[in-house]
Order: sequence, then C-alpha cells, then structure tokens
Amino acid sequence: MGWNDRLEEWDRTNLPPEALDNESAILEIDNTWLSSATPAQQREALKAWFLARYCDPANETPYISAEGGYIFIHGGPYDPQEELGHRFYGVADDEAIEEVVSEMYMQVGDRWAPIHWDRDFEDYDEDFGVVVDEPDTPRLALERRLNQITELLSLDGPSTAMALARMFAFSGTITALESFLWETMTYVVENDEDALEKIVTKIDHFSKQNLTLGEIFIKQKGLKDFVKAYLQDTVWHKWEKVAPMIVHGLQISPPSFKPFIEPVKKRHDIVHRSGQTKDGAPITVDAEEIANLMAEVRNFANSLNAKMAERFFKGESGSEVAAPVQITNGSN
Repeated sequence: MGWNDRLEEWDRTNLPPEALDNESAILEIDNTWLSSATPAQQREALKAWFLARYCDPANETPYISAEGGYIFIHGGPYDPQEELGHRFYGVADDEAIEEVVSEMYMQVGDRWAPIHWDRDFEDYDEDFGVVVDEPDTPRLALERRLNQITELLSLDGPSTAMALARMFAFSGTITALESFLWETMTYVVENDEDALEKIVTKIDHFSKQNLTLGEIFIKQKGLKDFVKAYLQDTVWHKWEKVAPMIVHGLQISPPSFKPFIEPVKKRHDIVHRSGQTKDGAPITVDAEEIANLMAEVRNFANSLNAKMAERFFKGESGSEVAAPVQITNGSN
C-alpha cells in the first residue's frame, strides 16, 4: 500500500479537525484535545495513530520459513503495548490504551511491522506537486475553480441530487482556498530567496532540525525542494500552521481565518462523515451559504494578494512590477 493510499485511509477517520496535529502527512494526535476527549474518541484516536505507523507483517514484510518466519527488514517487530504506552500514557486514559492494545493483539498479535513508505516525506514528489509560473496563477486558478462550482449549482436535477451537489460545492470552496494558499506559497518559495530564507530560519520544522555538516550541505543544495516538500505535506486548513508561513515567509500579517473556522468543521462532516454530524444528524447546505463562503474566500484572496503586491511586486523606483489584479465574481 502506497503513501497516498495511507492518507486516504486516515481521512476516513471520524476524528474532528481539532484532534489532529498534522505538520506532515503522517497522522499525529493533539495532546490537548486528547486529554479531554471522551473514552470512545480516545480509543479511535489511539487506534488511528497506531495504524498510521504499523501494519500486519503479512502486508509488507518478507516471510522465509527457513529463517523462522517474518524478516523485519524495515525495523521491528513492534509491540502495541510498548508503542502506545510510550506515546500516550499520562495523556490518554489507561483503560482506553489497554482496550486499543487488546484490539491490536486480537488483530495481529504483539509483532507488528512498520509501514514502509514509498517515499521520504522530506522529498518533494513532482507527481503530487504544483507548477506555479506566474504571480497571477494562484488567484486566477482560484477564480476558475469558484466559477466551476457556480456552474455546478446551476444544473437541475432531483432534490436529493441537488442537496448532494450543494455539499460538494461547499466542500469544494474550502478546497479551492487551500489550493490557493499552497500555490501562493509555492510561487514565493520558487521566486523569492529572502522569503525562502525566512521560512527556513523561522519555521520550527526547519530551524529546529539537528543536522550534521554533511546533511547541511546536501539540504542546502536542494533547499527549495526541501521546503516544497513541506508545503506539499501541509494541511492547508490548519490555520495555526499556515499563519506562521505567511507571517515569517511573506513578512505580512495574514487576513483573518475566522470566517473559515466553522465552514472547515462543516466540510469535515460532509467529507469524512458522509454528510452527517458526529451525532448522526444530516448536514444541510443552501445556496446562500455557499455564496457567502465564496465571498469570504474571494475577500481573503484579494486581501492577501494586495499585501503581497505591496511587499513583493515593487520595483526599485517604487512602481509595481507584475502586480496581480483583483479577482471579482465571474472574472476570467
């Protein structure tokens, strides 16, 4: 199973967005949330964390009967009691830990293999990357995506189909914002050495790494791809992770993310709970709600780009150079 398949598997969890602390694509649980979660939520979180890292050795570990069984070529074997205990004792309830350990023992036993990733998450993967050649590209792409969503809503069909279309449109609007942020930061990393330096020296993911001189030399040679790999694995609706990149990398204050906090939670229920709340109540979305969300996304994008134009697109004489134009509803 590849790394992208693992991501899709984790996305099916019913954990709320605040439960996850994902700087990279590997699922991590937020300790503050976990400590106050219900027993059922704790069990689900612990199970998701463990299964994001370990698997039945039958899946990815060679078996040689002459050697006595599985050959753990990627490390291990790993005991659920040890791994879950080391990570969660003192944070989650002991009973929740023991119940998950027992379930893992029932599934496989006490000899689990580590998941063998198809790539290093510090390596940029062009197959899953973005190409941003011009400063206007992220905003024009955002407007194109929003217009496509509007076209979707203009279609006619049975009421059940239209209700589903509205949920897709609502979710797609948040995704369009996330793509805009990713593409914007990718363009800046590719084209502004000062911003690249600020990201590497100010963002903890980079500045707190312990590297040997040899590793420093290697990383320096491929620094842009190293940072782009981080952008590639960023969860772009984790505003507490996105804001520092804008503050330190772009050296501007981001517009408020507040208008998107509740919509992101609702999108989570649509995408990861099949259109239901955690209590099983159906999610409803109306056209006005989508229009308002689109307006907030456009306002955010225009505000961010206005600040970027002031910061990045000024020539030595003070005249603007390739400053992106503002986007409006229905622009091309």
